[in-house]
Amino acid sequence: MIKYLDLRKKNYEDRKKRNTNFDFNIYDWKKSPYSCFKARIYIELSTIFAFFFQYTSLTANHISLIYCISGVIAGILLATNSDALMIFGLIIFFLKGSIDWTDGLIARIKNQTSSIGHILDTWGSHIGTLSLITSLGIYCYNNSNNNIYLFLIIIILFLKIIDFKLFAYHQLFHELLNDEINFDIKKNEKDLNIKKKDSFTVLLIKNFMDDRAKTVDLICLLILIEIIFQYQNFSKIIFGLYILKTIILFIGIIYVYYYKEKLEKKIR
Repeated sequence: MIKYLDLRKKNYEDRKKRNTNFDFNIYDWKKSPYSCFKARIYIELSTIFAFFFQYTSLTANHISLIYCISGVIAGILLATNSDALMIFGLIIFFLKGSIDWTDGLIARIKNQTSSIGHILDTWGSHIGTLSLITSLGIYCYNNSNNNIYLFLIIIILFLKIIDFKLFAYHQLFHELLNDEINFDIKKNEKDLNIKKKDSFTVLLIKNFMDDRAKTVDLICLLILIEIIFQYQNFSKIIFGLYILKTIILFIGIIYVYYYKEKLEKKIR
């Protein structure tokens, strides 16, 4: 078993080595002060969690499942209409990423790295995003008793379910596993070398109301302000903007992947 201080040192060293995999340098406080601050929180919490989890039979994948479940729990708490429980739910949304960092640390110290672990982490992030926006819609409904929010929640979930890109990737992966189709690897490598940069409009849509930690943290902060000061406009604006982005992305994906034949050009 690894001592706490040794584990903490290893956690910092691992994150330092992985700086190139992040959009920021966790030691560059001048350039990314908030990201560095949040990284420190995640590192410290994940070290504490990993220190205790190493004495259990829990695997890294078990912890990944806890990360997935935490997003659901946070959403349920936010939808309860109880100030104390909603604040607790917001805290979980804010800190649950530390669990994601814990499973990686456990995987390294127990030598349990696996492909399914990465999939679980990505799935957990997806669940957390859906849980946040769904619970936010219920939160708006609780504050207004307006059924339009319940209808909009259904619209969001429906558009997510019938997402063309998600289904296309699922279908193509199934066909690849069964050797029904092949990708032109040489052509794909060539496309990567001449990949065009996204336009300003595309970047704006992608980055606006995304599921990155900064966006989630800002949403949690605004909702916290609402709960404390009984101000109910932030949540309505956020939910409305998310609805708008969901519709735009749904139409844009169909346009790019169907009319522009983005996938068709890579399949032979």
